[in-house]
Amino acid sequence: MHVHTLILGAGLTGLSTAYHLEELGQTDYLLAEQNGAPGGLCKSVYKDGFTFDYAGHLLHLHTEYGKKLVKKLLKTNLRRQPRNAWIYTGAARVPFPFQANLFALPPDVRQACVAGLVKAAQNKKTTAPKNFKEWCLRAFGPGVYKTFMRPYNTKLWGRAPEDMTADWCGPFVPLPSPDEILKSAQKPPRKKFGYNAYFYYPQMGGCQALVNTLAARVNNLRLSSPVSRVHLRKKTAVINGKTVSFDYLVNTLALPAFLNLLADEPALTRTAEKLTVQPVTVYNLAVRGAKKEPFSWIYCPDETDPFFRVGMQSSFAPQNAPAGCRSYYIELPGEQTPSPAAEKRVWNALLQKGIIDKHDKKLFSFWQFLPYAYAVYDKNRRSAVQKILARLERRGCLCAGRYGKWEYSFMETSLLQGLETAKKLV
Repeated sequence: MHVHTLILGAGLTGLSTAYHLEELGQTDYLLAEQNGAPGGLCKSVYKDGFTFDYAGHLLHLHTEYGKKLVKKLLKTNLRRQPRNAWIYTGAARVPFPFQANLFALPPDVRQACVAGLVKAAQNKKTTAPKNFKEWCLRAFGPGVYKTFMRPYNTKLWGRAPEDMTADWCGPFVPLPSPDEILKSAQKPPRKKFGYNAYFYYPQMGGCQALVNTLAARVNNLRLSSPVSRVHLRKKTAVINGKTVSFDYLVNTLALPAFLNLLADEPALTRTAEKLTVQPVTVYNLAVRGAKKEPFSWIYCPDETDPFFRVGMQSSFAPQNAPAGCRSYYIELPGEQTPSPAAEKRVWNALLQKGIIDKHDKKLFSFWQFLPYAYAVYDKNRRSAVQKILARLERRGCLCAGRYGKWEYSFMETSLLQGLETAKKLV
């Protein structure tokens, strides 16, 4: 079998690439997906009237085309809502982002954060920060860094901030002005900060609704079709034991996994070792109990908490849980071994924080493991990824998406990179 374009992975980026190829009149492609259903990590689980995504999957739409595309696909099955996110640290309950809501801190902590900010504002360095720690200290000072930025990001990324670059911070770490931060020590800000101040989410079906709508418009999707080997020089791939030849290849698989599939690029395969990943374990929980104030998600930086973030899945859409019930996804750093003891630690921490209470009845729970949750921005990443992607493109292989490009990005980026890739191919 021969195709003009072979696309590996029917996650959001792969589906978007295939969809836009069709829109541009190119139908000579094959989209191969190893699983029996499309979506990659952008999938939903349905159980006893509940909908759970693979951790939080929210649509942050910032471009006119992104909004137009999602609204075209989901039509009325879409709702827009404001972020209601918090940081729970010690006894403090701080609205997100931490650095713009210092009023919610205990007086001594607030004072330390203000003093640190004043000190940081006096820093006139113009050279680029060497690492994420230095970036935080310059932007917010030692008080904010020690209270939130250091403990939270150490837990999330599984390494100290000084061992990471600041390449990823751009859209993901809100950067209020020093004056805005100082004013927030006196009263809550009126302005909403961050790329996720508002988000979109399907009314029904979870993030799988978007995936299914895209997949329905893709004609050449082959499920249960894992790729076992790729020959870039020969322009062939072995899929389900059969050889498929191609003119161009689009990779949306996790970049380290893809590099290990290459049969004729030993230098590239070796570079996979330079790409570091932080996996995430997710504990999903369904309960029945008294109504609680809904929230979007809560950041938990304290070392005593086994998780770094808790999302309220049932707050995203009423149809995500039956009446009188609530649902949560709890994200734990790294690969955790599911066990009754691990579940008890999570449950006790949720109780201690007031996220659930002792009268809630557990209906069911289940675990998920995301081996490629976060591409780590360490000192090796930028140069390694640039060299890898450039060499692959010279071989007729385009990489796209959060995992194909080995980056930290959100769902709209995946949709837009699918469009960009399709335009390159036509």
